Amino acid sequence: MQKIPLHIISGFLGSGKTTLLKNIIYKYADSVKIGVIQNEFAPACIDGVVLKETGKNFNLLEIKNGSIFCICLMSTFTRSLERLIDEHRPEVIIVESSGLSDTTSMAESLTSGNLTEKIFLATNWCIVDALNFSKTGIQKQRVCHQLRMADVVIINKTDLAANKTDYIKTEISKINPFAEIRESTFCTVDLELGKVYVNKVSNAEQKPLSRPDINSMVIKSRKKIMYESLKTFLENWSPKAYRIKGFVNLSGGKTVAVQCIFGSVEIKETENSFQNSEIVALTEQFTLREWNRAFSELK
Repeated sequence: MQKIPLHIISGFLGSGKTTLLKNIIYKYADSVKIGVIQNEFAPACIDGVVLKETGKNFNLLEIKNGSIFCICLMSTFTRSLERLIDEHRPEVIIVESSGLSDTTSMAESLTSGNLTEKIFLATNWCIVDALNFSKTGIQKQRVCHQLRMADVVIINKTDLAANKTDYIKTEISKINPFAEIRESTFCTVDLELGKVYVNKVSNAEQKPLSRPDINSMVIKSRKKIMYESLKTFLENWSPKAYRIKGFVNLSGGKTVAVQCIFGSVEIKETENSFQNSEIVALTEQFTLREWNRAFSELK
């Protein structure tokens, strides 16, 4: 069985996650077999009804009463996800996380146990509410964690807060200097579902390429390491990976964001510090055990 690309939609309460998911379903559900997981912190899942109003075919799994990235729901989530995969065989899976979710452990959560053989993390789309970005109050740290793990940040509701977007972009770049930032209204943004892994060909004689046998793996550590050691580590491992990204705490007290694509290494200082370093790799050339051992030997 080929591994299934999994996309995460994150963002604080009311930012537009369900609207984005609804737009994706409208655009892709007729040509791609989509599995959807909706996670709601409350004991009821209202947004599932909204998605069904699209009239499109997709498989929906609703998980409520907490965050799927919390240990209290993890076993329930992984079992339910495996069942969704085995019963429906989706080509792509989209997870709409709870607005209160802390997604910093998503890679660790979604690539545990038998799931490593079935899925890989493709993209994290994080939505920011332009109108209410500065009003999250005591939940600001949770919003920062969601932004920290994003590949693409969508600043939504720009029609209501046009004069705030430059400030928001600056704040996002401080938290995650590698994130691609896009602006939208009503989450009308063009996203590549599955990216190269869901192939559309116009020539009937062509055959779409199969999805590569990618492994998603994560290193999570309280260890603080020297900048030069980190640089050497990334230079050694990045040529063997499609992508390496994450945040690392340095021995001097600073935190850096790292991103490696096909051998290129970028390291940028970030204003945020975190309790744990966390690095995610997408690869088919090495195992987590090998990678973890090399990281543990760093000074």
